[in-house]
Amino acid sequence: MMAWSIDSWRNFWANPSIDVARKRVPTVVSPEVVGYWPSIKEPVRGTEMYLTRVVQFLTLIPDLRLKLEEHATSGSDTFLRWSATGRGPDGPLEFNGVDRIRLKDGLVIENRVISDHQIFRSLENTIV
Repeated sequence: MMAWSIDSWRNFWANPSIDVARKRVPTVVSPEVVGYWPSIKEPVRGTEMYLTRVVQFLTLIPDLRLKLEEHATSGSDTFLRWSATGRGPDGPLEFNGVDRIRLKDGLVIENRVISDHQIFRSLENTIV
């Protein structure tokens, strides 16, 4: 089993794909992972639901690219400030946000995605 790292995050989001996500996510998140996304009332729980949310986002923005702008670590928490580009259903997108990733034994046990971009509202009614 791989462990999550800043470099693995950066490498994946520089050119993400659904196929790579299907292989990678189960190797870097805990089976008990909890994920929170903007505009979505209920968190996703477990590897399969977490992977499904990532796939839904990549389906919504097939050419999504995230660039790591800066990061900091405090104990088991890593904070990543990122900028994003891609083409969504309504055209070109540029937005930014922060992930707060909590690790245990090298695996993601919680991820909170923080962004105020409207694209996240497109996911709020998606059934996981």
